[in-house]
Amino acid sequence: MNQKNKDVAEKLRFYREACALSHQQVADALNVERSTYTKYESGSSAVNVKMLIKLAKIFNVNPTDLLPDDPDDDERAKRLRDAARADSPIYQLSKDERGLIARYRALSKAEKKQAVELMGKLSKKDD
Repeated sequence: MNQKNKDVAEKLRFYREACALSHQQVADALNVERSTYTKYESGSSAVNVKMLIKLAKIFNVNPTDLLPDDPDDDERAKRLRDAARADSPIYQLSKDERGLIARYRALSKAEKKQAVELMGKLSKKDD
């Protein structure tokens, strides 16, 4: 494993855990096997650009946040640690809710619009 794969892998793990998502939830949102995502997170497989963009959407970060850091960027490291605090509102969501959000983030803009419209229709049924 090269250093860049290792750096990206560490970031994937960090953001997945910060979002309280399982390997399976991320894999489902990416439409890949769990073993494929696990290889990305272990650094044994490189992540291509298309997949990096999908992962960034799932974790709600900029794709560049998943790339290796500049070693002199201490402020950015502090922000990442702060973002992963256990009292973050994301931790108040159920496992199913976190999985739903991960899948939503992986959708295109048009698909997100359709999902929101569908949720609106479904919630009106309860009224």
